[in-house]
Amino acid sequence: MPTASRSTVRDIRPKVLFQLIEAMHPESNPTFSVNIPSSAIGGATLLESAVLVSLARLTGAQSFFEFGTYMGATTLLLATNSPDSAHVTTVDLPPEAIDTAAADDAALVLQDDTANDNFLRREFAAKGGACIDRAPAAIQAKVTRLLQDTRTIDPVAQGLAGRFDFIFIDGGHDYDTIASDTAVALQLARPDAVIAWHDYRSAIHQDVTRFLDGYDAPAQLVHVQNTMIAFMLTGRFANLLPD
Repeated sequence: MPTASRSTVRDIRPKVLFQLIEAMHPESNPTFSVNIPSSAIGGATLLESAVLVSLARLTGAQSFFEFGTYMGATTLLLATNSPDSAHVTTVDLPPEAIDTAAADDAALVLQDDTANDNFLRREFAAKGGACIDRAPAAIQAKVTRLLQDTRTIDPVAQGLAGRFDFIFIDGGHDYDTIASDTAVALQLARPDAVIAWHDYRSAIHQDVTRFLDGYDAPAQLVHVQNTMIAFMLTGRFANLLPD
């Protein structure tokens, strides 16, 4: 259950990040590569993609960890828009652990959080990582795919503790899973890191908002307006944003 205290989530406009990117590249036009957004349910918008790439570039991220592979679109985004030396580790459920026989009412998939998550899991079992599979070999080589329930990850035992400077949480959207994934993310993170969540202020996955609004975060939580991206910057990145 949520803690009694309520965190203060700072709202910023997307242009706050874009202005910082422009300041980094005063002599050029900053660009990034992105696929046409998938028509499938559950993908990131173009604006959200720009926000994630901006955060990665502002921090010079090289080691990425993603909770929730799904179609692999965000995996592909991060692998494509990072240095050749960068690497993305992405995790999702083993397909054999997913109930593919059940089906939810189509209307509920866009209204109910449980029905939506069940739909996304079935889609992953059927087509998981398709965007990665279609990527050039050089991009695929930058990706490690794990098949594991994120709630069973042991960062120390699996040699993952303290290895990542960019972590994106977009797996299961129920309160307990968000809380567990966040706790694991803190163990995965280097001292200087970005931890970002998807579906903050989502009309469907309201547990993400409930968790973050009650989370006693170790750093300032920030929400990017007109997106469902919330993030925090730790260590030397904590003062990256202007006051």
